[in-house]
Amino acid sequence: MDLYTALLVVPFAFVALVFAYVRALQYKNRFADSVPFAGVSPYPLFANDWELLRSSAEEKFEFLNREFFSRQPRLFKAWLGPLMVFGTCHPDVIQAILTHPECVDKPFFYQFARLDHGLLAAGAHIWRRQRKQLNPTFNIRILTSFLPIFEACCQQLVDDLKPLVNGERFDALYYTTRCALDMILKSSLDTESFSDEESASLVEHIKRFLFISTNRVLNIFHYLEPVYRLSKNYALESESFKIYLGATRKIMKIKQQEMKGKPLKEDEIEYNKPRIYMDQLLKLSDSLSEKEIMHNVCTMIAAGNDTSGQLLAYACVFLGMYPDVQEKVYSEIVERIPPTQNEPITAEQLKSLSYTEMFLHECLRLCPIGPTIARKNMTTIELEGVKIPAGHFLIISFFNLHRRKDIWGPDVDQFDPERFTPERSEGRHPYAFLPFSGGPRNCIGSRYAMMSMKMMMIYLLREYRFRTDLNISDLKFNFGMMLCMPFEHWVQIEKR
Repeated sequence: MDLYTALLVVPFAFVALVFAYVRALQYKNRFADSVPFAGVSPYPLFANDWELLRSSAEEKFEFLNREFFSRQPRLFKAWLGPLMVFGTCHPDVIQAILTHPECVDKPFFYQFARLDHGLLAAGAHIWRRQRKQLNPTFNIRILTSFLPIFEACCQQLVDDLKPLVNGERFDALYYTTRCALDMILKSSLDTESFSDEESASLVEHIKRFLFISTNRVLNIFHYLEPVYRLSKNYALESESFKIYLGATRKIMKIKQQEMKGKPLKEDEIEYNKPRIYMDQLLKLSDSLSEKEIMHNVCTMIAAGNDTSGQLLAYACVFLGMYPDVQEKVYSEIVERIPPTQNEPITAEQLKSLSYTEMFLHECLRLCPIGPTIARKNMTTIELEGVKIPAGHFLIISFFNLHRRKDIWGPDVDQFDPERFTPERSEGRHPYAFLPFSGGPRNCIGSRYAMMSMKMMMIYLLREYRFRTDLNISDLKFNFGMMLCMPFEHWVQIEKR
């Protein structure tokens, strides 16, 4: 074959191979012929991926919601490179996935967060064992013991905001995430070893690390580690992860030194004796590897500050947007827990704040901190009459679930805490509202989050009134593991 003939034949051979590969993929996935397609193309490989590669993080979020979850009411299929994935935002289908015993595993791209030996991203066999061992660390007795710590951290937050009274607008997220990090360090991790500067730096690096590692999911070329290591993102992610890991090692070293040679008290000998999260991890060192302990401490640092802190920043913005709602929350707080109260705030008082809880639930409805999750079926399962072989990815959008008009009504995009009154909640699907996910692999710290967020609301509103220039129509979001905006959570405060 001469050079001229080769130049003609090779491109045709390549096209033929690609065509054959595409046809093989379609044949392999013919079991899902009855499931509707979503996305810009029903063909494998790079149709959808090109749209995602050339988009900003905000455009990626809008594209996925517009082209995928918003168009199909129940189960749909789509191509992610050569992978066929299934997605849904329907409560029936979500319930079937999250409660299925063979759907507790997570896809490989959760490993991009580098915490695949902790509760967040561990495989099913590791997760089941760890969840059983760590569940007791979030029982009500331990959480109640944290309330004085929460109060001290919230008082510090109030003090930090004093110079901003009647001043220029500021980013609420900067302050709420630092308070949330302070809470998790001093309660579940039992350490006070970070300065204000270290805490602020840690918050920023966790945010950058999670943003970069999450967006890697939508770039199939970065699935290959050697290719990803050549990118700018890898250098930035590695820098942030090094700081993140360094903070974790610092905490562990301090706690290990404190516990070294410390004998167990007689009432602590029982395996199931409730202990705080950090103590339980270290006392289980005979059954947990060092990597498992490290990854779970990392997970707690990120989840403890980024979730509660992010939600409280949205809450501050919504308070400013809706002054009448703000006054209702404030009135309930000062009625149940007056500023003149000298005694510590109790768990019963927190529980009595029903309207405050409805307000936080509406914040979580419109701004679910974990907007999208994924599961992998470990065996063949049946969804919507379709038998899906093992190993497929099942994508769930809580963001779109919480905006379904058939569940929440035609004013679904409006902010209304009254949606969560007992009367309006009656008969609502049990999987219609999932701020902390659902099923056995739900968030282990959901009660911790609600108690800490209520405490922040109490301290902030007893002291300040919030205003903002933002409208609800201004809210836009970036694609990511956490629901983040592409701009600051601008608010202003005045003294009450």
